[in-house]
Amino acid sequence: MRDADDDANVVQWRDCAIAGPEGAPVFVLIHGARLTRAMWQPQIEALSDTFRVIVPDLPGHGALAGVPFSLDAAVERVAAVVDAIAGERVIVCGLSLGGYVALAFGARYPSRATALILSGCAFAFNGFAGRLLRAPYLAIARLLTANFAPLLARAEERAFRKRYPPALADAIVARGFFYRFYPEISAALLDFDPLPALRACECPVLLLNGAADRFFRRDERLYLRALRAGRVRLIEGAAHLANLDQPEAYTQALRDFATEIATVR
Repeated sequence: MRDADDDANVVQWRDCAIAGPEGAPVFVLIHGARLTRAMWQPQIEALSDTFRVIVPDLPGHGALAGVPFSLDAAVERVAAVVDAIAGERVIVCGLSLGGYVALAFGARYPSRATALILSGCAFAFNGFAGRLLRAPYLAIARLLTANFAPLLARAEERAFRKRYPPALADAIVARGFFYRFYPEISAALLDFDPLPALRACECPVLLLNGAADRFFRRDERLYLRALRAGRVRLIEGAAHLANLDQPEAYTQALRDFATEIATVR
């Protein structure tokens, strides 16, 4: 059963927001760590004129806050959403943690993805530095999560309200910030090798990054060499959360890529 959201154009289905006309080309948008589907509100509003936009919460976040996070569980959640709602091949776009989930989904289910858009995830955590720092990093993450999660959430709330106008910040803050499974998220990223997943991707892939997101752009060239059909597009004036830093430019990049894919097909 689907219940109407406050916005009549957005429908809730279990852990998802769904907007746009049925039968239109489908975007599935996947959020970052600690956040929820609310981070995609600018894209939901802007794209739903011509696209079907499906935005789930990942395990450990939002509507699924009590579900333990693992990369497998996140990938299967995306697959279940695609099967239940989209019913066809889709363009999957993920940012930060969502980018790694989108990549793993595309590698595991190549027949279900028309294309992938990977944002803020062009960094392989499983490299030498990651292996060296894994144990102390996870110990610190567990300590902070166990003892200071409310303080961390309040700090994030203040940071979002300071960085973004109320129209962007309010919806994100209202749905909360989720730290319970942050150590599990960190472990999953440290264990994930993106290169085999990139090589397994049969569809076109766009690396869509904030130009100022230096850390999460470190392996752009490595990613491109591993891809069969990949390219990079940078969003000027944007850092890690490029879709919020420059929502109009980010949304236009999604439109442009979708149009290009449709033309090629």
